[in-house]
Amino acid sequence: MTLTFTPRQRVQFLHQAELAGHWYCNNQNSDERPWGGIRDSADLGRFVYEYVLHKDIARGMGVWGQSLAITNLLDLAERADSDRQRFRRAATLGAGYLASLQVLDARLPKSLGAFREHTPQTTESYPRDGVTGAFALCRLYRETKDAEWLERAHMFANWWIEHGTDADGWPYITFDIAKQHGHNRQIVAAGEEASGQEYIKGDWQAGSAIFFYQLHRLTGDAALIERGFDPLIRGLVRIYEENRGKPVVDGFHGEVPISYGNDDFALVALACAYRLRRERRILDLLVERVAEQNRLMDASGSFPSLGGTFVCGINNLEFLQLAAEERLDVDLAPIEACVRRIADYGLTLQVKEGTDLRTLGGVWGQSSHDVARTWIHQRSTAYSTNFYLRLLAPTRSLSSWGW
Repeated sequence: MTLTFTPRQRVQFLHQAELAGHWYCNNQNSDERPWGGIRDSADLGRFVYEYVLHKDIARGMGVWGQSLAITNLLDLAERADSDRQRFRRAATLGAGYLASLQVLDARLPKSLGAFREHTPQTTESYPRDGVTGAFALCRLYRETKDAEWLERAHMFANWWIEHGTDADGWPYITFDIAKQHGHNRQIVAAGEEASGQEYIKGDWQAGSAIFFYQLHRLTGDAALIERGFDPLIRGLVRIYEENRGKPVVDGFHGEVPISYGNDDFALVALACAYRLRRERRILDLLVERVAEQNRLMDASGSFPSLGGTFVCGINNLEFLQLAAEERLDVDLAPIEACVRRIADYGLTLQVKEGTDLRTLGGVWGQSSHDVARTWIHQRSTAYSTNFYLRLLAPTRSLSSWGW
C-alpha cells in the first residue's frame, strides 16, 4: 500500500491495539482474575462481551466475540512491543472456552460441529456468529499445527453445509440445537414453532465465506469452495446487483438487504472471491461497493451502524491491500483519505486513562457513528484492534491476506 504514517502515528496505533489487548486480559475469567472471586468456573477463559455503564450491567462473551478476541491476541503476540506472552496465554485460555461451545454430542447428529451461541448450555446457534467462531479454528490450526483445531474446523464446515444453511447454501438466522432445525424468524431457539416477521437475507451473512476461503487455503479442499464459499458469493452478488442504485435504507442485520456501515465483512468476502476467480464482474462490484460505503462517512470520520466505523476501515484496508498486490488500475487516493480520517477519529474512542480495569483499554461502541460513551463493547474493541494493527502491517485475521 502507498498509505504511510508518521512515527508518532505508528506508535499511537500500536498503543491502541496493545491497550485493547490488556483490556481483554484484564477482563478474561481466569484463575488469576476469577469473575466474582469464584474459581473452577465453567466460564474459564471467557472474555467480556460488554459493560453497560449507565445500567451497571455486564455480559460474558459469545462465540463470535470469543473468536475475535483470540485472533486479535494472537496478532498481538506477534506484533506487540511487550507482553507478548501475556497475550498468547490469554488467547490459549480463550481457545479452551471457544472449544467448549462446539457441539460434539453424537446424539445430536444434525447439530454436530455447530457452535452454541453463548454458553455450553445454550440451545440456540446463530450460524453467522458460529462461522466467525470458526475463523479462530483456522487461525489456531495455522498457529499450532494441532490437528484437533483442523478437525473441529472441518466438523463446523460439514455442519454448515449439511444443516446450518438452506437449499441455496445461505445460512439460517437461527438454528435450534436441541431440535436440530434452522429457521429465519425471531432470533430465539423456536424451531418449527417460530413465529413473527421473517428476517431479510442480507449482505452481512456473506461474510461467512471468509472461513471457507481460509480453510480451503489451509487444506486445498476444493469442495469447501464449491459447497460452502460459492453459494455465499452467488447470493452476495445477487443482493448487490438487485439493490444497485436503490436509496440507502437504514437498518441493522436482518432488517434490510444491504447493511450500510457494518456489512459484517461482506466486502472482505468479495475480495476473497476476486483472489480466487480474478473475474472482472466481481472486481467492478467491489470497487463500486467500496465507493458507496465510503460516501456514508461523516466529516468526523465515523460511519453509521453498530461497529460501522471500524468495519468500514477494515474493508478499505482489505481493498487497498488487494489493489497493491494485484496492481489494480483504481484511484486509491479517496480511499486512503477515508482511512486516515477513520484512524484519527478511532483514537478518540478508547478509554486510555484511569484505574478501572473494566474500562481501561476498552472501546466505546453500540451507537451509530460511535457518538455514545456508555458502552464498552467487544464489537468496537475487536474491530478497532484489527484495524490499527492492519494500519501497521497486514494481518491474517478477518482477511483474505496471508492464507
